[in-house]
Amino acid sequence: MRYSIFLLVLAISINSCAQVSFTPQSVAIDDSLNIAIIQIPKGITVTDADFQISGLSYTLTLSSKDAIYTASHQLKRGATTYKTYLTSYPLIQIDAPQGIVNEPKRMATISYADKDTQFTSYAGIELRGSSSLVFPKKTYDLNFYKDSLGFENQDYELAGMRNDDDWILDGLYNEPLRMRSYLSLNLWNDIYKPHYLDKEPTAKAGATAAYAEVFVNGSYQGIFLLQEQIDRKLVQVKKNRGDTVRGEIFQGARYLGASSFDSISPKKNFLASWGGYDIKYPSDTNAPWDNVYPFTDFVVHSDDNAFAKGISEQFVINNAIDYFLYINAVRAPDNLGKNLYLIRYDAGEPYFYAPWDLDGSFGTIFSGKRIKTTDDFLTNGLVRRLIKTNADDFNTRFKKRWKTLRAQVLSQEELLTRQQNVYEKLSSNLVFEREQLVWKDFKSDREGLDYMQQWTKERLAFLDDYISKL
Repeated sequence: MRYSIFLLVLAISINSCAQVSFTPQSVAIDDSLNIAIIQIPKGITVTDADFQISGLSYTLTLSSKDAIYTASHQLKRGATTYKTYLTSYPLIQIDAPQGIVNEPKRMATISYADKDTQFTSYAGIELRGSSSLVFPKKTYDLNFYKDSLGFENQDYELAGMRNDDDWILDGLYNEPLRMRSYLSLNLWNDIYKPHYLDKEPTAKAGATAAYAEVFVNGSYQGIFLLQEQIDRKLVQVKKNRGDTVRGEIFQGARYLGASSFDSISPKKNFLASWGGYDIKYPSDTNAPWDNVYPFTDFVVHSDDNAFAKGISEQFVINNAIDYFLYINAVRAPDNLGKNLYLIRYDAGEPYFYAPWDLDGSFGTIFSGKRIKTTDDFLTNGLVRRLIKTNADDFNTRFKKRWKTLRAQVLSQEELLTRQQNVYEKLSSNLVFEREQLVWKDFKSDREGLDYMQQWTKERLAFLDDYISKL
């Protein structure tokens, strides 16, 4: 039986006879910080209220009825008064009595509240990442289950994204303004669409993401990025047909030559990793590298004439164009052979890229350190050969696409506006204030935004000149 709680509570009357209910999923309290966070969907008019949850009585007193998200309020329970924040972001409460470790997933219960979606579910949870494992604020991998045994997964549609059981909560600890991954992930989906959308209209070009407020074992942990997983379901590649491998997904996890097309080592089909790649789909094949190996060998070793004639049959050229324009626009130097996915839709189809883990972008690297470099052009072995051989009129198409994107999502005005809007919302909705309550070294000074925006201007100006000369 699925673990689910929905308690009867006293509701507040609002406009148009609608009601908002205070539930165990929508109200979270941190006694150590003496704060409460209540999830209130946008568009709802809230008033002072008395309500009950789990037999306990609460009184909410608003400090401003016109600024419910941009001012703090008071919640009283018995003799205790909590500084209270109302949030429009999803609220996630994780109860993990066994603790959370790197591997394996341990059983927990997770409550979720956002708009009309509220539930409490069993879930497996573990830490996620490599270098991020040492950060005080952790990143989590979640898998929802239908029961406490975890034998059957449970799908949920979260934050307007896909309906699925497998999710990531990125702690963003190394991101100075907690903005770069959010901006970059969603920007990619605005730039590129899968070339097979006519066959798979629900396929995405990569993961999308949404902010969420997170509590772990009653302790507020701050703002996180709720992200989709890049998997077969997201990109809608074809399932195996018997023993025939059709769709493929490889994750570039490290720089070992093949994933950046700089060198190639012998394949060993009994291993789940090769040349910097980890196999993600299909995971049950006996020959995971039989298709990607000859493709990589072709990119690395074919002569220029053969490469120029044959590469468009093996890699989606429009994807290569968009990917490297995008990676250069946000300057993500750690996404050239790792932090990417190499994907194939079906047997005999060309491969293409999807980016991942974009914390090192817009003037910083993965550690969060500022790198002011704006005057370099990021490449790997694939794009260097595309440019050198001008395969399939690559250079002209590259320049033309850059001009198109610069008039659209990569215009200076558009990028600066996106940055400004995200910063202002996080700041005015007191997310930065809450983040500083938990993580004392976090800084949200406007100087951080000014740096990002000045860097963006200089980067675009350099790329305009560089790309025009290809």
